Amino acid sequence: MLPTMDTMMIVPVSLHREEKGNVLPLMAILFLLIGFVLGISLTTILYGEETPATDIPESNVSNIIINGSSGEIYENLYNLVFDSVVSVRAEGEINGNQFISGGSGFLYDAEGYIVTNQHVVESADSVEVYFSNGVVMDAEITGTDVYSDIAVLKVDEVPCDETCQPYPLPMANSSRINPAQMVMAIGTPFGLEGSVTHGIVSATGRTMSTTNGFSIPNVIQTDAPLNPGNSGGPLIDLSGKVIGVNRARSGDNLGFAIPSNKARMVADAIIEKGEYDHSWIGIQMLPVSPRAADFMDLNEEAARGVMVVVVVEGGPAEEAGLKSAEEVKINDEIIFINGDIIVGVDGVEVYNSDQIIAYISEKQPGDEIELEYYRDGEKMTTQLELGSRPE
Repeated sequence: MLPTMDTMMIVPVSLHREEKGNVLPLMAILFLLIGFVLGISLTTILYGEETPATDIPESNVSNIIINGSSGEIYENLYNLVFDSVVSVRAEGEINGNQFISGGSGFLYDAEGYIVTNQHVVESADSVEVYFSNGVVMDAEITGTDVYSDIAVLKVDEVPCDETCQPYPLPMANSSRINPAQMVMAIGTPFGLEGSVTHGIVSATGRTMSTTNGFSIPNVIQTDAPLNPGNSGGPLIDLSGKVIGVNRARSGDNLGFAIPSNKARMVADAIIEKGEYDHSWIGIQMLPVSPRAADFMDLNEEAARGVMVVVVVEGGPAEEAGLKSAEEVKINDEIIFINGDIIVGVDGVEVYNSDQIIAYISEKQPGDEIELEYYRDGEKMTTQLELGSRPE
């Protein structure tokens, strides 16, 4: 650090007659030195405090908001969001049998809308929501979406007092979530309200199959323990934002969450019009198998493409003229051959079904896409208008 004028030491110069010849050079050096120090000091005064701060990346917001040891970080985060997480209790009847089910949810906006999983309230005749201060509110089911497993509930009033101060949890941009990012889950596993677990994002871009034959794309995988009852609760990053809606499944250190971007799109549509329209291409597909590639003598690009196995009658793919595969048995193995092989969507190369599902999920019914595909060894393109996924 350069000395300031208060701390700089100036060596006195003797002006004896016999040293007169050295006075001017010494004085010149001295004034140069003083001028240099003054310049540095003045620059610091004028500009040092006004240097514009760089923008803090969103991923580092937690370092500013929550400081301390790992234990303190999770404790502070828990206290920050705890009141915004609720327990959900649903009652109904299936085939003449009464049932009671439970799950979790979180406050989505200031109007009293609450997000949870569709399967938590499926077939429910009545739903109750339990807040952290013990207040129980009747909730109406605003709407549900089985394909994304998202449901929206509505309470007439959000209780708020000295013991409970819930606020709508902000939704993160789940496309920016990365593996190894630390996360926390809050919910009601096995009926134990306000339970918290933590871990990391194990992977992103997973595709989760559902019982209705469709898949949920871009699912977040986490090692934060999720058990029955955690479903519908938030998976939260260290800045206090929701990155996903937990969907509990059995498995050691293997939990999944519906990404916040999808949850937000579905919830907003349900609040606005009671439902969410999923785009639909109208095919069943599988990656080209090595045996099918050999049998059809495919080139390298086609061999790593996606085979159209079934074209749904009356669907968008049929209208676009796509061709389904033939099922044959070779050496006691069933394979699909001679169907159109998709290798690109809107100029983006694809080599598995999950990529196509994820891409289509970001589109709306009525949107047009361009498919690149191989048929009988020839590369072709076609325009396809997406439809609405049938019930």
